[in-house]
Amino acid sequence: MNDPICFSQYFVNKENVRSFNNVLNSKLLRSENNDAFLRNIFEDEKLLCEISTEIKEIISEIRKNVKSFSKHDFKNYIIVSEDTQQGLHIVKKSDVLSSCCTVLNMIIPRNFFGNIGNSNIFNICTKIIIYSMKNQCLFFEKMISKWDLSRFPWNTVTTTLSFKILYHILHWIFKIILSSIISLNFYVTTSKLDNDENKLYYFLQNQWQRFFDVHLSKMVIAKVIIKFEPYCLGKRIKNKYSPEQRLKLKTIKKSIFKLHLILKPNNNFRPIVRYKNEAVNSSERYKIKERLNFLHTLTGKSYEKIENQFSTLYMLWVKNKQPKLYFVKTDLSNAFGSINKDKLLKILNERYIEFQKLEKSLYVKNKFTQLYKEMVTELRRPLLIRAGSTIYEWKEGLVQGYKYSPALSELYYSYLDKLYFKEYFKKHNNELKLFIRVVDDYFYITDSLEDAHSFLKALSNYRNVNFAKTFVNFQHPTIKYSENITFLGYSYSTVNLEVSRASTVFGGNMCYKICFSPAIADLGKFIENRIGQSGIQINKHIFNFYYNNEGLVWHHIFVTFCLSANKFCTILAIYCDENKMSKYLAVYKTRVTVKLCNSILETLNKYQPQDFIFKYCVNHLRYLAYKALFLCAQKTPKCNVLVPYVNIELAKTNCINGKWREHSSKICRRGKSVMPACKEVCKRADLKIIMKNFDNLPVGVQCYNHKLFYQ
Repeated sequence: MNDPICFSQYFVNKENVRSFNNVLNSKLLRSENNDAFLRNIFEDEKLLCEISTEIKEIISEIRKNVKSFSKHDFKNYIIVSEDTQQGLHIVKKSDVLSSCCTVLNMIIPRNFFGNIGNSNIFNICTKIIIYSMKNQCLFFEKMISKWDLSRFPWNTVTTTLSFKILYHILHWIFKIILSSIISLNFYVTTSKLDNDENKLYYFLQNQWQRFFDVHLSKMVIAKVIIKFEPYCLGKRIKNKYSPEQRLKLKTIKKSIFKLHLILKPNNNFRPIVRYKNEAVNSSERYKIKERLNFLHTLTGKSYEKIENQFSTLYMLWVKNKQPKLYFVKTDLSNAFGSINKDKLLKILNERYIEFQKLEKSLYVKNKFTQLYKEMVTELRRPLLIRAGSTIYEWKEGLVQGYKYSPALSELYYSYLDKLYFKEYFKKHNNELKLFIRVVDDYFYITDSLEDAHSFLKALSNYRNVNFAKTFVNFQHPTIKYSENITFLGYSYSTVNLEVSRASTVFGGNMCYKICFSPAIADLGKFIENRIGQSGIQINKHIFNFYYNNEGLVWHHIFVTFCLSANKFCTILAIYCDENKMSKYLAVYKTRVTVKLCNSILETLNKYQPQDFIFKYCVNHLRYLAYKALFLCAQKTPKCNVLVPYVNIELAKTNCINGKWREHSSKICRRGKSVMPACKEVCKRADLKIIMKNFDNLPVGVQCYNHKLFYQ
């Protein structure tokens, strides 16, 4: 009972729930014997024996009501306020909530609650579940902990027993009834409409099915997919098969992975297949890992960190007296689907032969020969997907979600890159060039405008270049201009080569960027892993004094702390009672004001010019860490209780503006003083000016507001 529960898993991405009978066996509702129905709710036979007659009568009434109101799969009670008859439209969660509450109020008799307070708790639970995020786990026991058990019918058994009974009944109602109401009438999924990766969107089931069928038909017409026999044979032909053969076909069909459409802007979509965890056993996982290592070896690509490549370019740029640089950033549309399988097989064969010529170990040669044969067989085997009850073969390239797609894509595009962009890898006479491709994203920097135009021309070798997402920092008749280029979570200034975190990293609603997994069972540990270095990247790309001036570095420090503080406040606001929040400040102090600060300082001291001295006091960073927490706690209504506690810590660490007192300027990992503070360093006039920029949260940061969230 103490374990967190993810209710959203029961209604997210459920396309094939055709009727309520698919969820709950109709025999349980039709039978006059209430025992089978009770066993469906209570798995514990001992608990079943201790239920009072009064509670059993109420459960019997619930069973009758479910039978009565589920005849048309609850469709008669779904009310959507706006006209959504034409096209695909997002349904407001308030409409979903209203419809679900209408049905639940008809199914659950009033005497189940005992009083209005219990009814309100039930409605709040319903609201929390409907508004929950993808894979979000909830403390269900805590959600119903204030239920008044002194009221009838809960006072007919002992308090401990009545809570267990209540827990099982409510869990069953939300898992079976509520999820059925939702999945039978709405399609719930995530999308690529914005950067809120865990936000759930509701669509009317018939509208989504129409949207899905239209795009599926377009894929069939374009011969991206074709129906695959014998799985798509009619019933008459299938009846000619023996029962054993039909059972085998049915089993195979269930093991084939389902096709999903991820919605993108302008009613566009991205096809993706999803694997079930139980579909792959441990021995298959080992084989997959071996084949992926094999493909990685054949690719032969060295994975040098982007920050190292950019740092090398910057040093050469300074050495060459900072000439004008030209940036090109682009990506490929449908990178996996655009792969030519025949060409891929030829590339695989060519890379394999090259490897065998160079490899000296007979064991490795034999091993790779076996793996090569397995991969060729895998690529020649039909790639099957399931849409509804129909099986298709994927014909056009590879599909996203297929286990080997990323590795095969890397092999394919690495080979083509060397053909199409061979000249752009080479550097002559201190030429400034940087070529990076990560999956389907390209980033190119050069000191020659002619070379930049030539690179754009070379890109046309690919038919699927996404020019709508292509940016340059020079005038071009058809491509967008920008002085700041964003690439893989970082923003690059094309004028002075300064690097910052992209606003998409810290901007937007933070609650949709955190995966609230079962790890929330240990809330303190969960917070530690999200707000510390394991959840926030610290590297020399932004924390260095080579191509970032001191003002910008302090800005990066503040943004990093705001990212940590916003995560901290968001998690507490969702899961923690206000009167218990202060105890988690110790976690923030340890993970952010100590460990994260030390990590930032170590990185900055490691990556700075020899003629530059970074003058700081450790309290400068700690002050900013608490300033970020202060601002986030102010903007997060439920965390306002933390403000007085944070104010105390701000006063302690404010050596730049506050009253001077002796303290340590540098502290080792063990917490011991390494250097006493110097008043001249602590009260630097230039740093005071910089610090004035941090009185407000960075533009784009949104703090969690539970009132706005549930609108």
